[in-house]
Amino acid sequence: MKYSLQLFFLCSLLFSLGISTAQSQGQPTPKKADPFQKIDRAYQQGDITLDQKVLYKFFPSKAKGDLPNNMTLDFDHPLKCGTPATSDFHRHKSELSSSTVNRIESFLSHPTLQASETYQSPDGYFTIHYETSGDHAVPPEDSNTDGVPDYVEEVAAAADSSYRHEVNQLGYTDPIPQGQTYDIEIRNLENIYGQTIAPGTGETYIQIENDFAEGFPPNDDPEGDQVGAIKVTIAHEFKHAVQYEANEWEGETGLWLEMDATLMEEVVYDNVNDYYNYIASDNSIFNNPSSSFYPGSYSDITWALFFEEKFGSQFWVDVWGTIKNNPFISMVGAITTQLGGTDSFNRNYIESQLWHYASGDNATQGFGFDERSFYPTPSISENYRGDVTQPADTLNILSAKYFESVQSPFPGGIAFSLSELLNPRAGLGVLAYFKDGSIEPLIIYSGQQESVFSETNWRWDEIEKLGLVATNGSYHQRTRYALAIQSIDPQIVRVEQNYPNPFNKQTTIRYSIPEQKEVQLEIFDVLGRKVATLVDESQTEGIYKETFNGQNYASGIYFYRIILDGEVTTKKMTLVK
Repeated sequence: MKYSLQLFFLCSLLFSLGISTAQSQGQPTPKKADPFQKIDRAYQQGDITLDQKVLYKFFPSKAKGDLPNNMTLDFDHPLKCGTPATSDFHRHKSELSSSTVNRIESFLSHPTLQASETYQSPDGYFTIHYETSGDHAVPPEDSNTDGVPDYVEEVAAAADSSYRHEVNQLGYTDPIPQGQTYDIEIRNLENIYGQTIAPGTGETYIQIENDFAEGFPPNDDPEGDQVGAIKVTIAHEFKHAVQYEANEWEGETGLWLEMDATLMEEVVYDNVNDYYNYIASDNSIFNNPSSSFYPGSYSDITWALFFEEKFGSQFWVDVWGTIKNNPFISMVGAITTQLGGTDSFNRNYIESQLWHYASGDNATQGFGFDERSFYPTPSISENYRGDVTQPADTLNILSAKYFESVQSPFPGGIAFSLSELLNPRAGLGVLAYFKDGSIEPLIIYSGQQESVFSETNWRWDEIEKLGLVATNGSYHQRTRYALAIQSIDPQIVRVEQNYPNPFNKQTTIRYSIPEQKEVQLEIFDVLGRKVATLVDESQTEGIYKETFNGQNYASGIYFYRIILDGEVTTKKMTLVK
């Protein structure tokens, strides 16, 4: 049986923050936005100078009390990594005043390389510098009584393991010069896991916290939180060394270092899950999808993990190969190159947001992240029953809005449309949860069109709920859009917007009638001259699709007019050749 459409527009979704996550050890405490992001925002808004931006990034760990009152960072947890400060200094050193450079270099003085003790890692790749007394002393335990503290041996083992995995197994560029070893300093960093420093010699070295005793959050490592923290810190910081080898942290990709390095924690040490603590933050994709995650930081690891799990580890190896060959390419540009083009990037961006939606309490078998059940339940902008009418809305760059609709009181099938689009990267992801326990995803991508339409074979009486994500995959501009759920209802006359629109050569005009009617469908140019008649006949109840071929017409604005038993509807469309 054919049905007509009852159209209800959905968007302008009100965002309400909700935080929920599952971790094997329990609910992790949500973390606030990291201070580096707040400092960067202040600089972008013109509130602080470049010298202040770079210097202030060292204050949370080196001189917290020196921050001006208007730059209170309001963070109450250890910093995942100090490299955003050291890499920013490396990139901008030549632009800074001598007083700023001198102060930062005093922070980065290198006394530990004169440490009283050193240890060569078993595989011979690393030299570990450490102290056994004083402020920087490592824990004294030495279970195998070989004279080397267990803590030092754990650091060395994690370093060798990270090297084998990142360089030997995955094939990332080796940051260790041939015939040399890589320096790792164990220091009392107090509230930083670790950091990678580029002293200007063309190489890097790593500093790691000496005991992880200052309120660092728990993790899932079976050997304990301290060993787990050592493992992920070394995997993370060594990836920074790999990144430096690729392009010396230059260009736009230098803004994405933390997301990429945090990904390596999960790749090398899958069972530690220290990153669970950070994806629960109040600015993560799960808890604030409508806020842009550009550029990705460590709370956004799951966006990088989407590509890792969908395409395999070689994906990111190849992305960094692209960056090494073109150091000033953007991160989105490098990902787009690897995916084969803009259309593929946008479709994958929509799917990546749908994976985030399908986490926590929304997790279901067969779709999404491998560890989706342990991730936060995403924040939903609005919950609806069936179809809802809302005005148009906007989306930030690299953002999304999540919402849900449970079973509609209307009978029949379901279709979706996007319209009023201002850029070619808007999209919609839909996850249908069926009453029989199965799920089915749908990706709707706008491309270059002003509107898109997608009809499904789903029926409301088979649906438990719909999860929807409206997305903007652009990192250049916001988008305005209107989103619609269209319930197929046999009682309503409906004339839809043509799709695609704008169109090249041909477009489809869709309409529905609940009973037999006389129908006329005609095309007019902008001067009101009729240029084509598509329908002039009596039609029975049903849904109809008529195609207008504009191959022989000039580019410009046209109007289609449909007359149903004397009732006239006119809509505008654009032909672009």
